Amino acid sequence: METPLTHQETLQFAEVYLSDIAPLKTIFFQAFPKNRDITPAFGVPFLIAKKENKTVAFASFIFNSKDEIDFNVYNTSVLTDEEKLIFVSFVTDYIKKQENGNYRNPEQLKNMINKILQWLN
Repeated sequence: METPLTHQETLQFAEVYLSDIAPLKTIFFQAFPKNRDITPAFGVPFLIAKKENKTVAFASFIFNSKDEIDFNVYNTSVLTDEEKLIFVSFVTDYIKKQENGNYRNPEQLKNMINKILQWLN
């Protein structure tokens, strides 16, 4: 069961559940149309944005070019620039409030990304 965390105009934000994986893969492959498999850039999805009950964006923990924990946001063309900024702001605030090891422990995140890659590919 999905519980919205907040509501901004027509956007709803929620944590990611297993049932969200199919639309997240679709959004990811829109960003990387030449990919046939999920890559480490998919990361560990942790928040989604829904508009009119359809998943339109997700935030995912990744490693940046400096091998530091970071996040990336993938979205569909349905979102306006303002909505994208609202979602990024929500994600940033959400991360600041979390104490979970996934958000802070690089080894744990690497293991989780590898497990997701094995599972989805």
